[in-house]
Amino acid sequence: MLFIIRGCLESVTTDGGRSGFFNRSLLKEGDFCGEELLTWALDPKSGSNLPSSTPTVKALREVEAFALIAEELKFVASQFRRLHSRQVQHTFRFYSQQWRTWAACFIQASW
Repeated sequence: MLFIIRGCLESVTTDGGRSGFFNRSLLKEGDFCGEELLTWALDPKSGSNLPSSTPTVKALREVEAFALIAEELKFVASQFRRLHSRQVQHTFRFYSQQWRTWAACFIQASW
């Protein structure tokens, strides 16, 4: 999971060209990406199979970021029980660019 401290990144998501879905967003200071890994880390039943990340992320200019690998994120999630509450998880999904992208994809596909 990547937390942007300084700089600007472009995040592009497609569905592999199947239905023509395309989403582009800019990530800046204070944003994060790779949130599917946090969902995995918060699930006590998650095994060693890591989730796939669908966006392609590239720096548009110099970027300073903080990264947590899967094992580190799982450890952090285990230390903070409040992260496991439904309210926190719903709030996280509301602000998640990944969840918004999936929602937009499903809406576009249904039209």
